[in-house]
Amino acid sequence: MPRNLARLRFRAPKPLRPLNIARIQPEDHTTLHQRLRAHAIDLSKPQTPLSLQVVVNPKWKQQPGKKPFRMSYKPHTVRDLIDAEAAAKHGQIIYVFANVKTNQVIYSLNELLDQYHLDQLPFIGKHSKPATIRPDEWTPHCVITFPIAEQGLQAFRKLREFRHLHETSWEKTNPEWIRLTPHQRMRKIMDQVANTSADLAEVLSIQQRQSVEMRKKAIEHEKRSLRLMKTMWAEAEALAMDDRDASNPMWLEQQIRNIEWQFGTKRNRDEADTKRLQHAKEGHEVRLRRVLRARKYMAKLKAIEDTAEFMDMQKEHASKAAPATGVDAEAKLKTLRKELALERGLIEVLDRSQEDAAETMGAKEAEITQLEDALVTSLQAEARDHPVTRSILPTNFKKQHPQPFTMDVEIKWADLRNAECALGKWPASVVHDTLVLRSSRQDVEFLNPEQYKVTVKDDVQTMLKSLERQALEAQGLYEEPVAEPATDKTGVWKYIPEAKNLFKRAEA
Repeated sequence: MPRNLARLRFRAPKPLRPLNIARIQPEDHTTLHQRLRAHAIDLSKPQTPLSLQVVVNPKWKQQPGKKPFRMSYKPHTVRDLIDAEAAAKHGQIIYVFANVKTNQVIYSLNELLDQYHLDQLPFIGKHSKPATIRPDEWTPHCVITFPIAEQGLQAFRKLREFRHLHETSWEKTNPEWIRLTPHQRMRKIMDQVANTSADLAEVLSIQQRQSVEMRKKAIEHEKRSLRLMKTMWAEAEALAMDDRDASNPMWLEQQIRNIEWQFGTKRNRDEADTKRLQHAKEGHEVRLRRVLRARKYMAKLKAIEDTAEFMDMQKEHASKAAPATGVDAEAKLKTLRKELALERGLIEVLDRSQEDAAETMGAKEAEITQLEDALVTSLQAEARDHPVTRSILPTNFKKQHPQPFTMDVEIKWADLRNAECALGKWPASVVHDTLVLRSSRQDVEFLNPEQYKVTVKDDVQTMLKSLERQALEAQGLYEEPVAEPATDKTGVWKYIPEAKNLFKRAEA
């Protein structure tokens, strides 16, 4: 969490205490009724706060000094609606807030706005930048959830850059604003709600194009790693199985000791002889390290070769590589890519929307992806890919390659109509949904004082009956009530409906 929010700590909400009537005497009906009524009132309270917190309360922060400080209860925020279990990483969720008066927009990686968020807003003129964050002026505009944090952080940076361009380069996109009064022009520049939808659609489109190159680089990196791993394991196996003296660790150690002994015996040695011995010693040391390293890796491999985990992983690789076996996968992949490029060029010429383009290219892109994955998996099966087999790779190949971006993005809007500002520009796989800000109120039934008293009284009576039944069951005196058998009407009375009590007073 950024800056001062990182130090905030909250108290956990008070858990609902169970009903305890063990110390109440059976004849003390007044105390029993009071305890049951208090328990019924506790049950009627909502489990989550009904108000949504948007701005950080300064009272939550502990001020410097030794003054006693009591932590506040955790507030109910937008994150409770999106990520209640707090499983998302920093940057995976972007919160967008809008000003209800001026339509200014603030991007945040945190669910609560703080004073430093005002640094995003430029000073355009008088009253263009608020002096403080007011909770009654800022409301959630939308929440964007990304599959990985790196993709969210890149989108956050680009969204802020685009917004800065709208605020500083308005004369290039809207030259007619120069004829407005300074106040009218300032209000136009401050209104960024529609631009936010357009910017977000453009950022996601950029990431969609970027994901193709990222996936291509990730596949090439994986292929190089697997080919290198296969070569290194072949060399290690040959070196570990070599029975010559040059591959015997004991013989190599003896040669190193002999050279060290020669260094200690002959004092008047010429420079050429000294260099020869030094090079021989270094060569034996390098050879010894390679032999010991090869034997260590081969011992690791033998330890896992017969395990169920290793065998299951190899079977899984073989099954996933099935689409690339029996056909010239590389040639087929080139043909599919050429066909996809032709379709993309045709779509650009016809100026069709991304939603229509996805319908025609979706099947071909899925086929290309499946074939690429099958080719990579076939190499994994040949190299017997496993965390132990990958341990032989150099350090630069062990590093995880940047994960390609995907369009598994979900946008929840406070007002779904704002997404129409970029209609036809959204990537087809982006999911749009409604952000229900008052979801905590949906499951709460609001009663007037009279109805509330009646409901609490009914709850107390229900709990009393349940306690009486439990007490009788404990003593073995409880008997199930026998339902009275319904008497069948005979004769003319079968056709006469049951008459209601016409003298009963009507109730609203």
